[in-house]
Order: sequence, then C-alpha cells, then structure tokens
Amino acid sequence: MNTGNQKYIAYYGTSGTGREDGIYSQTLSHSPLELSAAELECHQKKAGFQRLNRNETVLYSIASGDGESGLVRSFRINKRKVGLEFINEQEAAGGGLCHINLDQSEKWLLGVSYNDAVITVFPVSDIGVISEKALSLVLEGSGTKVNPDRQDAPHAHSIYSDPSNRFVLVCDLGMDRIYVYRFDSENGTLAPAATPHVDTAPGAGPRHLAFHGNGRWIYAINELNSTVTQYEWDKDEGEMTLKSSFDTLPEVFSEENATAEILVHPSNRFLYGSNRGHDSIVVYSIDEGDGSLSLVQRVSSGGEHPRNFVLDEDGKLLVVANRDSSNIVYFEVDTESGELSRQKIVENVPIGTCVRVVKR
Repeated sequence: MNTGNQKYIAYYGTSGTGREDGIYSQTLSHSPLELSAAELECHQKKAGFQRLNRNETVLYSIASGDGESGLVRSFRINKRKVGLEFINEQEAAGGGLCHINLDQSEKWLLGVSYNDAVITVFPVSDIGVISEKALSLVLEGSGTKVNPDRQDAPHAHSIYSDPSNRFVLVCDLGMDRIYVYRFDSENGTLAPAATPHVDTAPGAGPRHLAFHGNGRWIYAINELNSTVTQYEWDKDEGEMTLKSSFDTLPEVFSEENATAEILVHPSNRFLYGSNRGHDSIVVYSIDEGDGSLSLVQRVSSGGEHPRNFVLDEDGKLLVVANRDSSNIVYFEVDTESGELSRQKIVENVPIGTCVRVVKR
C-alpha cells in the first residue's frame, strides 16, 4: 500500500449463525483504493449491527445468545494489530436486538429489539465496559396492520439520542410511529415527551433516522412505502413536524422494495438511502435553506439487498453491505456533486449486514 495514503480498518457484521459468521476485518488505504483480504475477526451469531464510540477505540456489537436472547458486546479496537479485543457482554431485556446506539455523552448504550419491541438502556464506561441494564421499556399496541405481515404488532427498529441529548427517538415499523422520550442522561431513564409520538403515513413503516448537522431537520426512511420524510425538529419541546416526503424509487419500478439505511453526508449537503429490491443507493442534494431534497442519482448497490452502509468521516468513501449477495461494495463519493462511482467489490462476506470504517 502507498504509505502516503490514509489508512483504515473496515469491520463487517454478519447476520448468520454458522461457523463463518461474526465480525470480519479488512485493512484499506484510499486514493487509490487498495484492500487487504477480509478475515473473520471473531465468531458470533447474528452480529448484524455495530456502533463505534466517537474516538473509534471501542466497537459495540449486537449478538445472539442461548435461546436467541439479545446480547450486546464490546470490543477494544487495536489499530496497530487491527484486531478486536473482547471487553465484556450483557443481556438485553428483550429478544434479539436489531439496533444499538450511544447517547451523546457516550455513558449509555441504547438498544431495541424488533420482534417484541423492547428498549434497553445500558450504562457504559469510557473504556467500553457495559454494565447491567439500567432500564427496559416495552412499546405496547396492536400494530396498524396496513401491511398485515409486517405490522401485526409493535416492531421497534432503531433508536437515537438527539444532538442535545435531552431526547431519545425510536422508530416503530409496526405502529407507523416515531416515539419521542425525554432522556435523563444522569440516570439513563426515559419518559414520554409532551408529544409522545408522531404518526407516519399509514403503512409507511419507519425504519431509521438521520439528523442534519444543523439539528433542525430529521430525515426518516420508511421501509414499507419506500419514502424519505423530512421533519422539523423542535429541540426545546422535542416535537417533530412533518415538512415533506420524497420517493426513493423511480416511477417505472413496480416490484417489491424495502428501504434500509439513511445517512447525511458530513458536509450536510447530501442524503443517502438504500433500496432493497431495486438494489440501489439513492442520492439527494439537501437545500440549505429549507432542507428539502432533490434527486441527484440512483446507482446500483453492486449486489442484492443493500442493508447498511457507512460514510467515512471525510465523506469520500461510501461502503455498503449487500446481504443476499454476501458482498461489500466500495464507492468513491464526489464531494462536489454527491454522486457515487463504484470502485471495489469484496466477495464472500456471508450475509453481511453492517459496515464500520475506522481511521488508523
């Protein structure tokens, strides 16, 4: 590798339960993009989602324990040796976790389980030690049943703390709701906000969120109706007000599709989302005045079922995990236009569903 290039470590989480499933690692350099061989770093079942701390010294991962219990695990990142060093694990209140996040203080790890819609909050230390859960909360309701196969009951799909760290937001696909909680960062407790939730369009199925860097706009990607909705965020009251909605698919596409991940570019000029079915990454420009979106590009994800993707901190690389084709695809980002151009494909990452990129 060119020693003058920026070097990274990439970690890939997989969602299977076989011998080859767990967290993979790969080293790379950028400009030009060069990759080492991807190797299984640690074996674990259903390691489908990870989160990094701000300093990129700790990686938190979901996993499946005995009897399909939900686990969170922490690993110290050894940037010199590339490897992950296991710290500890804790069991979540619900079943298998689907999403985890750190609050802004990084003293709390927030998790949600999909099947039984349980929120769990864990204390974490500054070196990544996870303590026993401080709080668990069940989302209750009957589901909207607009999509009877997917909305039979509450299904919590993601969890976030807002930039002020005073509120926590939870997307519930089954109830077509985004819940808002007041968050006490001293003791890790949650209480319903004055307006406890916002209802999405019936059958939308909100999945993930992205905050704009100005803290005023929230973008939600809706799994079941393939849209992105923009909200105005009142950081004082914790209220979301719907502004507009945008399709992720071209009009001529009529096959089945489900969206997945959504991210704002570090420059705050572009927004990215993934389509599973159309198997694409959709790129929008963000109007700096009102936050509205304009289509820039839809580009093939380079595989099937693009689940999760990540942007590096400089916004020059976008890396996507294509679950059903078991590959990872690297894109160059044009930082002036936001457009993506495919660079490299990493094969044989089985049922890959999450990507994290760390600077060395």
